[in-house]
Amino acid sequence: MFDIKGWLKREFLQSLEITPHYQPILSLPSSQIVGYEALSRFILKGESISPHKAFHMAEDMGILGDLDIMCRERSVLNFPKELNSLLFLNISPSYLTSEYFGKNKTLELVESAGLRPEFVVLELSEVERVKDVELLKRAIGHYKSLGFLVGIDDIGTGYNSLQLLLELDGHLDFVKFPRELVNGVSRSKIKYQLLKVLTEVSLQMGIRPIYEGVEQEEDVKTLYYELKAHLFQGFYFAKPMPATEIVKFKPQISLRIREEEKYIQGEIPLTIKVEPSEKFHKLLHTLENSQKRYFLLDVGVKKFLIDSWKLKYSLNQKLRDLYYYKDLKTVIEKLPHLFIDLESLPYISPDAFKIKSLLEEILSSKHDFVLIKREQDVQILEKQHLLDLFYKELSKELLDKNPLTQLPGNAAIREKIEELSKREEYFYVCYLDLDNFKAFNDTYGFYLGDQMIKKVGLFLSLFEKENPNKRFVGHIGGDDFIILLLEDGTSRLIEELLELIKNLQKELLAFYSQEDRERGYFVGKDREENLREFPIASISAVLLKGSSNLLDLSKRSAKYKKIVKAQRGSALFVEDLNQILTIAL
Repeated sequence: MFDIKGWLKREFLQSLEITPHYQPILSLPSSQIVGYEALSRFILKGESISPHKAFHMAEDMGILGDLDIMCRERSVLNFPKELNSLLFLNISPSYLTSEYFGKNKTLELVESAGLRPEFVVLELSEVERVKDVELLKRAIGHYKSLGFLVGIDDIGTGYNSLQLLLELDGHLDFVKFPRELVNGVSRSKIKYQLLKVLTEVSLQMGIRPIYEGVEQEEDVKTLYYELKAHLFQGFYFAKPMPATEIVKFKPQISLRIREEEKYIQGEIPLTIKVEPSEKFHKLLHTLENSQKRYFLLDVGVKKFLIDSWKLKYSLNQKLRDLYYYKDLKTVIEKLPHLFIDLESLPYISPDAFKIKSLLEEILSSKHDFVLIKREQDVQILEKQHLLDLFYKELSKELLDKNPLTQLPGNAAIREKIEELSKREEYFYVCYLDLDNFKAFNDTYGFYLGDQMIKKVGLFLSLFEKENPNKRFVGHIGGDDFIILLLEDGTSRLIEELLELIKNLQKELLAFYSQEDRERGYFVGKDREENLREFPIASISAVLLKGSSNLLDLSKRSAKYKKIVKAQRGSALFVEDLNQILTIAL
């Protein structure tokens, strides 16, 4: 008997043309593409059909899983390997759990395409309810053990509820916030507060949020400057493209982000010039038909700040009717909490992060806002948001500073190298450490060892303060230090570093006994517990060309340090010259 249903299924799948498209996911702080979401485009018998319709037809025929696999296969096999970016693949929770029972088709597919699991994100779709969360968690754990990353798509829509996000705590790498929440966040207090909470919850869970469906610049600014969002996806940046186009695509970021991100960002209010005699209802009409939140009301000799969100929720129908036809002068006098005199608000500098000097002034202000003066613009910032920024910066600095030297640690060093790499300027990296420090510690004791490290930290800090715009000093750990230097050539740098090492040697002599100073060495045990002579106050340093590739810097440093440490006494290896320069006491 002829199987009509089977024939229809085969005919549908054979007639359906599937073309994979890829939409970039961008990191605004670096203006780089970090990944691509694989999306499918469909043509059935010469006519384009929407993905929703294609999957709905497949579901009606009972072949949804077959179509899902076909789309994933084409997306993986067509993805350009040379991009070296993350590939986000939509996958249903039920399919992921079925693979957990020994199929591993996704792993085989990824490896057959020459991709690595570490660069693939399995994105749990919202199309079906998760029936067994514990089974899903075990399946996710299995795939993460193979190297895959895991995300959850469109949280808050379909079956991807907030409860599922919380139940998957510790199992996710990414969470996507949907277009329904993201689009219009700059104009909606409800969306803003929802995304603020979801962002904070995600970050506390160690999950990186991605803001999907971004279409308006104002939304990008609100998310980036106010919610500190980093990862974005949407038509504002790029539409989904076939593989042939994404290899040539370069993101064009029109926002002035790179330079401004080091400063506090506020919102520029929209200025409205009015006469004191103008009627209140005209102003109300203007506010209600604008997408902006903050307004600067210029009433001749006075200027007032208006928070349209606050005004909307504070102005009940009774008050609205009472003042609707009143002149603005009367309304401002009667409702001073909604019309804030600009002169009563505290001003801060845009680069101000010195909390000790500003905290008392900000806390003593009776208003919820502060003003930022930048060139000719006045920007508005919520006081609570500003305090959050200060405390985050303060906590970050305290956590990352080396407890012994109080110098910036590895996280700050990485950030600084990334920042310098983005500038169109040359920079150099000097790695510096103390020779035979373990032997010194064993011979003279840990107290003197700690004091010596403190002395080095203090000395290098003073070196940085001599030219803070061109020098950055960090403490990698132990007796290892790093100096980042902004220069376009090495000749002056070499002189400065040789002088620095020579003067530092003299400072360190005080930590040795008179006898050891006179003979120029101390006796201690090496790593094999053999007694031997070690030169005193000996320092090794290497000067390298700067690079954003930290692994490359580390490898080059290790290579040249071996050469330097083969010398007896202090020495500086200069990569540009391929030469060792010795430093005599």
